[in-house]
Amino acid sequence: MILKRIRLFIAKILLQKKTERMNRQRILFDFATAKYIGVLCSPQDEINTLHLKNFLNYLSQKGIQYLVLGYFDEKNIPENFLYWKGMDFITRKNLNFFFIPKNPIIDKFVNEPFDMLIVCNMVDYFPMEYIAQLSMAHCKVGIMHEKKMIFDLMIDIQKNRSMDYFLKNLEIYLSNIRHPQFEQT
Repeated sequence: MILKRIRLFIAKILLQKKTERMNRQRILFDFATAKYIGVLCSPQDEINTLHLKNFLNYLSQKGIQYLVLGYFDEKNIPENFLYWKGMDFITRKNLNFFFIPKNPIIDKFVNEPFDMLIVCNMVDYFPMEYIAQLSMAHCKVGIMHEKKMIFDLMIDIQKNRSMDYFLKNLEIYLSNIRHPQFEQT
């Protein structure tokens, strides 16, 4: 347990050094203006997975392309996720000694020119935080954390900490944002 905490502490220092060197252009997007969205998730159960699938259908109906990367805190991808189309998954096998994801899929995802990155993790996993912080997405959206300020827009779900509640609030807020850069004249 102590070794794990030391490894995680070192990993956070390495991540901080990488993020300090980043040059990301921040632009606020909503569902009316976003064309390409990255989704980070860690499907925990079938109910959360169903909510996520419904959300992805919502994005498709809006004409938004998306790319999904999921993380399982296990050695292998559960069998019922092996054949999901349009989604990539990583597991603990894809992490190095410091819990840093190492896989060509990760490098590609981090460097994708997403208009928006949506992080919908109900459980905090360092590999997902690592990917989210290094993403070059213009706008990063996720669950509000008092200790971590890694998102450009945070949704407070303390009243109901569920995937369904988060995604419903996300739809509401990102469908109603009015920003001067998007106003038509």
